[in-house]
Amino acid sequence: MNKFFLSILGKGVGMAFSILLVACSEDKPRLAESKGQPAELLVVLPANLLNTDVADTLQTIVDCDAPGLGSSERIFRTMTIGEAGYEKVYKLMHSQLHLEIDPSQKEPAMGVAYDVYATPQLQIMVRGASQEALGRYLSQHRERIQRLLLDFQLDRYARLLEKKYSKKVRDDLRKMGYDVCVPPDIASTKPGKDFLWSSSNRGGDKDINFVFYSYPWQGEDIADTALFVRKRDSVMQKNIPGSQPDQWMITTRGEQGLPVLWPAFRKIGGKPQFEIRGLWEMKNGFMGGPFVSLVTVDSAASRVVVAEGFVFSPNSSKRDLLRSVEAGLRTLKKVK
Repeated sequence: MNKFFLSILGKGVGMAFSILLVACSEDKPRLAESKGQPAELLVVLPANLLNTDVADTLQTIVDCDAPGLGSSERIFRTMTIGEAGYEKVYKLMHSQLHLEIDPSQKEPAMGVAYDVYATPQLQIMVRGASQEALGRYLSQHRERIQRLLLDFQLDRYARLLEKKYSKKVRDDLRKMGYDVCVPPDIASTKPGKDFLWSSSNRGGDKDINFVFYSYPWQGEDIADTALFVRKRDSVMQKNIPGSQPDQWMITTRGEQGLPVLWPAFRKIGGKPQFEIRGLWEMKNGFMGGPFVSLVTVDSAASRVVVAEGFVFSPNSSKRDLLRSVEAGLRTLKKVK
């Protein structure tokens, strides 16, 4: 079994990261399955960092609001412990963040290790010579730490979905030339022209949905959010109606009529993709919630491909629901 250690070093914002990959022995015993719910994060702090400014800075990384949900929900379900209890109980947790004061450390550094005690598992270690250096490094690399954790958790969930998925959705999408593994309770499907809508149909709460659509690509910039919204709203109007003739899904607008979006480029499965988080609502209705879309170009077919997950959960949290279908988006691939 190959394991790798990724050492990411930096003196400040904007510096290039240096990467060191070290393969470990192939003859180690088989690892146990990692533990923990999908959004859980274990933070391990030595006693000299508890109740310090460093701990407060750390909270801004692991205990802030998750983006794009339309409500206040924490980005992770965080558990903070001291070093004493780590080896006995928690070392099999799938996502871990460790901090350490090391006076010999000339510059703050971050190391990333995979599958040390369990699989799949991510351990991030941040070291600094002092509290000040450590706190400064955490502030400078806040988004990168969050992204490492989120990407790992979504990829872990995607691996689970590849073992247990909705056969109905997979079979219907394969007829359109693509393959996907989404949560098994997304079992109702509605096909259209270059379109598929699949829903859990839970009847009013905790409803998760997968949408796929494509359209001809003529060289347009897929990062053009105005174009994305026009295409999305047009597709949803045709395919996702409400209970009344004047109701259909639209992208939510905020101040000055601008769409409520959180766009970003991501590299998923080694391929660049445009990620758009946003809010949706039912025109002339009362339903709404968050969505996330991954937009790519199928250059061989000259088509833009959009995979989207959205949830409707007015009476309960949305973070885990959205991430369950978002993980499924990462499994999308073209049928060979």
